[in-house]
Amino acid sequence: MMRDRSLPIVLVLCFLASPAPAEQTDPAGSVSYARDIAPILQRNCLACHRAGQAEGGLSLESRKAIDAGGDSGALLVAKQPESSLLYVRASDDDDPMPPEDNTVGAKRLTQAELSLLRTWIEQGAVIDDLSAEDVIQWQPIDDSVRNSYALAVSPDDRLIAVGHANRVELADAQTGTLRGTLVDADLSQAGVADFDVIQAIAFSPFGDRIATGGFRTVRIWKRQPIASEIPPALRHAVGPTAISPDRSALALVNAIGDVEIWQLASSEQRASIKSLGAVADLAWSHPQRLAVGYDHGDIGIHDARSGTLVARVKLDHAIECLAQSSESDFTAALGTDGQVRLFNNDQPHPSPALASIQDATAILFFGPGKLVVGTASGVAKTIDVVSGDIAVELDHGSAIESLAIDPPSKTLATGGQGGTTKLWNLEDGSLQRTLTGDIQSVLRIAALDQDVQREQAWVKTLEGKTDELKKLLENEQAALAKVNEAREKAAKEFDEKAKQRDDVAKQIAGSEQGIKDAQAKIDASNQAAADAEALIAKSKAEIESLKAELQPLEKQSAAALSQVELAQAKADEANRILAAAKQSAQEIAGQVEEKKTQLASVTKRSADADQALVKSKADATEAVKQLETTKAALAKQRESLAAVESEVQKKQADVAEREQALVTATKTRDKAAANIPAHQDSLRIRNNRLADLRHQHGALVQRQSHSAAIASIALDEATVTVVDVDGDVRTYQLADGKPLERHRLHQPFRGTESADAFFLDQDRMIINERNAPPQVFDRRYQWTLERTIGGVGSDLISDRVTTLDFRGDGQSIAIGSGIPSRQGQVLVVAVANGDVLRRFDDLHSDTVLCVRFSPDERLLATASADKTIRVLDVQTGGVVGALDGHTHHVLSLSWRRDGRLIASGSADGTIKTWDTETGQQKRTIGGFPDEVTAVEFLGDSTRVASSCADGQVRVHETNNGGSVAAASAAGDFLFTLGISAGGDRVFASGQTGGVHVWQTEGLKAVGKW
Repeated sequence: MMRDRSLPIVLVLCFLASPAPAEQTDPAGSVSYARDIAPILQRNCLACHRAGQAEGGLSLESRKAIDAGGDSGALLVAKQPESSLLYVRASDDDDPMPPEDNTVGAKRLTQAELSLLRTWIEQGAVIDDLSAEDVIQWQPIDDSVRNSYALAVSPDDRLIAVGHANRVELADAQTGTLRGTLVDADLSQAGVADFDVIQAIAFSPFGDRIATGGFRTVRIWKRQPIASEIPPALRHAVGPTAISPDRSALALVNAIGDVEIWQLASSEQRASIKSLGAVADLAWSHPQRLAVGYDHGDIGIHDARSGTLVARVKLDHAIECLAQSSESDFTAALGTDGQVRLFNNDQPHPSPALASIQDATAILFFGPGKLVVGTASGVAKTIDVVSGDIAVELDHGSAIESLAIDPPSKTLATGGQGGTTKLWNLEDGSLQRTLTGDIQSVLRIAALDQDVQREQAWVKTLEGKTDELKKLLENEQAALAKVNEAREKAAKEFDEKAKQRDDVAKQIAGSEQGIKDAQAKIDASNQAAADAEALIAKSKAEIESLKAELQPLEKQSAAALSQVELAQAKADEANRILAAAKQSAQEIAGQVEEKKTQLASVTKRSADADQALVKSKADATEAVKQLETTKAALAKQRESLAAVESEVQKKQADVAEREQALVTATKTRDKAAANIPAHQDSLRIRNNRLADLRHQHGALVQRQSHSAAIASIALDEATVTVVDVDGDVRTYQLADGKPLERHRLHQPFRGTESADAFFLDQDRMIINERNAPPQVFDRRYQWTLERTIGGVGSDLISDRVTTLDFRGDGQSIAIGSGIPSRQGQVLVVAVANGDVLRRFDDLHSDTVLCVRFSPDERLLATASADKTIRVLDVQTGGVVGALDGHTHHVLSLSWRRDGRLIASGSADGTIKTWDTETGQQKRTIGGFPDEVTAVEFLGDSTRVASSCADGQVRVHETNNGGSVAAASAAGDFLFTLGISAGGDRVFASGQTGGVHVWQTEGLKAVGKW
């Protein structure tokens, strides 16, 4: 079953003394909307009826929204529950609200809640505000509540900070030993860090601050050295001091120059030695013997119990410092002339080896009869005082100002003017390690190392990409040339086809004109034939008419001829008649001839018409044939035109496609061309950033290796403490030289280059110059509340602080919060003063559960209960990435150290990895039976460790998604995960409050704290 990472409701009710729950309010009494009704609606209705997600047009977030109602109308009718839609829907058994199959975990109102709702409406449905007595009254969280929702490992791997409910404990990261707690003394509950459960803890990059998140509040805690008072035994000291070998007694020089011997346990003075002059140094050989060296050259050896002078040595030189052997009666005196004189009891013990040293700066006995001498030439020499031989010479490299020894490990520490401290093996003279810098500079150098490596990798990638981009541009230019060539070819083919189309079109136009001409010719021939036929018909009619007219005339002509013949026969009468007849015959003959002429003409005309008719019909037949031929040619031409037109369209489409391809290829080429200067600019910025990082790194390394001269060194069984002339006190682990702490003395030295330093007890060290009061340095530190951001009564942070992350420089911190199911809030705040630098109130639609700065500090990734991840540009405040793909709350994020990959863990039971350059999901790692509550990359590797609600911790390889190892925290619901800075340990905690620890390799169990 998936669980919401928000605090379990049962636990929340234990933590808060909010107004009495609705079920406990007497329905018969006065019902308050703010106190009784609003919490019911917020728990069961607001997830679906709010601004931005007002289902049914209904929002219940504000008085105005409630008064407005929804799509179904008004929500409330004062004093009429049965007419109030809010009550009707909430009490409807057939169609209840909220529905049983809702996906936001809303529950149907109980009978008690319905009774309260009904009573409130009956009382007028007044929407009031909380009264002063109704605001949240925080109640103490019992010490037995140990649930852990947050855990963080310090960057120096020395501490883990674990939240247990509203308390924060600081434990030793190696042993689990409790080292302290974070306590806000202003809170009503003693010994706690917040009113509410701590859901977020973060160490600053340099480990000097811790941030914790509670309800609307972020607290910044700062590591401070513990101020230690001067012990009573030292209050008289104004010069050299020395502690007995068993640390039971302390010798000091008081203001008058006398030597006082004090019992440390009782803070009682047990002896006093009158001054013989200005004391240069004090040295114990064993708890009962003290040597006092005076600057005028005398040495007094006293019984430390009574102060009685046992022996006195007078030298011919001023004394710089003394050393006594704890295992013999040898005393060594270093003079201001740089020479060392050796005495056995009060008798000089000549040593050629010592006599050869003229620039001694420090002396120290170790073992039986062994003396170490430091020199201004930078060589430490170990001398057997019995034989006088120089056993070992150790080249420190600069003038030696201080010596210290750890007898059990036979380790010698040399401190020089160059600011370095070196540890040597006295048995073989080998250099074990060189101590430089402090924990802050080491962490800064380590961070710069990572930054330089990351930027180098980016520069290498970008440099490799330069050739790729150039090659890509060449390819795009070649592709563009091919596309242009193809376009020109297509255009040429299109022009050819268009010309062919135009030619066919012209042929068609000619054919169509020929058809028109043939049709006209046919029409003309037909008209000529019709005219000829009409003329023939007319001629025939005229011929018939002429023939009809000719027949009587011919008959008359015949009669006339007969008369002529008769008249011929009859003489005169006949002549007269003949003449008349002749005349008549001539007239008739003329008429006949005329008619014959007309007939011939008409006959000829008719013949001509017949010929014209034949010709017209022949012409018409020929024109018809020509027309059919032209039509057939036109049909073929049109078919050809259609085919050519189709080809033209294809070629035109091809040209258009080639044109588009050319546009695309040109844009691609232009983009490829533009990518090169943009890429070169990115490369320039990266190179500049790399150069700056290298400069910072080099400057810091140089500054670390050129510290102030070492004034004093003190060793105990586990640490080396170095004091330089500037008053800086640095502590290192003896075993490996790892820097631990850095403090600064309250009073700087007064120009001397040497001082005495010794441990008064396990934690306190005494440091003093020859002529100055001693200073007490306490190696312990405490965490004090430096600043509070927001607050319970402030509206700066909208709800519980669920996640925190310091930016890489430690100057700002990202805060994640948000009102569940309503909005996700992200703030970036200045650590120094709490000023809000960036604010994103509605970046997500649900609570923000994780914020993480990118390794280069430029980006901020945020994960939310709304199932999404957003990537912000810290400088511009813009969203530059949206990583969507999870199907449930995104609970955790982690950047790979090179900044190129993000891993996300989700309540959907998966880990996803994302390419930060492209924003694309690269891989999904599944197989988790429950929600993945936390995920972290392991150091510089590509592996991620994850914690799961099933109590398992797993390691996966992100390159292939393969499982590497798994381990169980049996019976625990794991909420949080931490990885040591070196990536060699995994810490996890959860519902039981115990801290489970595994070695990263194979997840081998280390223990449970």
